[in-house]
Amino acid sequence: MHLKQDFPNWDEDLLIGSIGRFWESAEISKLKDDDTFLPNWLGWSLGCDWTSAEKRQYLELATEIYQEDFHYILLIGVGGSSVGARAIVSLGENLPKFIFADSVVPSVVKKILAEVGNQKTLLVISSKSGTTLETITLANYFLDKLGNSQGSLKCKKNVIAITDPGTFLEKLAIKQNFRSIIHGKPDIGGRFSELSSFGLFPALLNKTDISEVIDSANEMASLCRTVILEENAAIPLVEFLLENLRHGRDKLYVYLPESLSKFAMWLEQLLSESLGKDGVGIVPIVGDSDLVSLSTDVCSVMYQDLSMEDESAQILRQHFEDNTIPIFNIEVDKPESLGGEFFRWKMSVVLIASSMNINPFDQPQVQSSKAKTSEMLDYFTNHGKLPPTCPTLTLSEWVAQIKNDSYIAVLPFLQLEDGDQELLFNLAYRIRNLTKRHVTLATGPSYLHSTGQMHKGGPVSGMYLQLFSDNVDEIPIAGEEYGFSTLLAAQANGDMESLVSLNRPVCRVDLGTNIAEGLSNLIVQIETLYLQ
Repeated sequence: MHLKQDFPNWDEDLLIGSIGRFWESAEISKLKDDDTFLPNWLGWSLGCDWTSAEKRQYLELATEIYQEDFHYILLIGVGGSSVGARAIVSLGENLPKFIFADSVVPSVVKKILAEVGNQKTLLVISSKSGTTLETITLANYFLDKLGNSQGSLKCKKNVIAITDPGTFLEKLAIKQNFRSIIHGKPDIGGRFSELSSFGLFPALLNKTDISEVIDSANEMASLCRTVILEENAAIPLVEFLLENLRHGRDKLYVYLPESLSKFAMWLEQLLSESLGKDGVGIVPIVGDSDLVSLSTDVCSVMYQDLSMEDESAQILRQHFEDNTIPIFNIEVDKPESLGGEFFRWKMSVVLIASSMNINPFDQPQVQSSKAKTSEMLDYFTNHGKLPPTCPTLTLSEWVAQIKNDSYIAVLPFLQLEDGDQELLFNLAYRIRNLTKRHVTLATGPSYLHSTGQMHKGGPVSGMYLQLFSDNVDEIPIAGEEYGFSTLLAAQANGDMESLVSLNRPVCRVDLGTNIAEGLSNLIVQIETLYLQ
């Protein structure tokens, strides 16, 4: 039996009224010091927020940088400050090569530094708030290793900051004489900022044709203005998702062709942070369809890029149809059409949030988890060790609580080798086969800025399996009493304690010093417990 989510009757008059209020709010220019005031967060409704002068300025800077033959561009940022850029940048050239630094796992940090080596590297430090812990920590580390100062003014010609005006990052950039500061707009929230400086400027650096992306977004924005429901491009998707929610289908599998695969992380964050609140939400499942259960609590959005063949999509679509899983099909003419898809989804989640009576622009549980991490790091600074953690469910208790309407989130805070990645997926796949439940496989710890909100604020059907190991190399962080492995442990502990405090069923498993062996043993343990 799957829980249905309660919503007001969603008739045409209410829908028309909601669209009208959205665009009226978008046109209000005077903002208020109030986080719940809708116009404060609708700068993205313009499509692209750059003025003509800004476009010229940023294009000239990007062209200048491109001519300097940088081999790598290291974009340091997490969550909304990087996932949109990751999607748009994928449309550009392979040189310079982009590397996205969004993880504090020590082995990942070491691998990035080893790859760039002595090659000419441009650092792009991206943080809307300018204070994001992981971003500032990674920025300080790579500035120390790669931030070359040149000339009598000691200008860091290979470092650029993207941030809102007045932030700590802007002050750091001024103090250390970065090459340039690219400003964002305060009336655009992080996960809504991909068509602003945070997504578009990085894309200029590898000659992505952002004009096509912007044109696609502006065209979609125009199609979403009308209150004639049959002509509004967002409404069919809104109605599909709301109708499925009413019937208890609160899990959404999104199929993306290879040409749009980088869109997944952005969409996962948008859905999780915008809608995962007050015990309701749409749980996004992106990635491998093998982790999706053919159950009555899931629906699907399937994309088709008309510019290429995709036989696997046809097979999957038929498979879903044979098992009566509702499908919403979206066709795009080319990969650059993702500009319009950014806008379609943003408009859709705002309208859906209105029907759910929630604020789509905050992320309260993400903030609380960050606060717990900061408390643990302060404790470490004062005591030389992390504070004791609360107990979680045992593995047998956790397995016993898996229900027919559950979904299972595997949350690894691990230093993984290539072979371990395969074992990790195998664990998720075996759990899916055993339980016949949907499984999501997070990327820790960056998921804390994405699905972490859904885990703590969304439907209570989540079952959380946190994987941890003390076998992590330490890398010192200049100016801090702790290193990267301690930061990783503090984030894992903070996430776990947040879940426990909210009575969410979480089990932590210490895999020991040999992660591959620990994963193999865990698969056997879960199979034994579930089949008892």
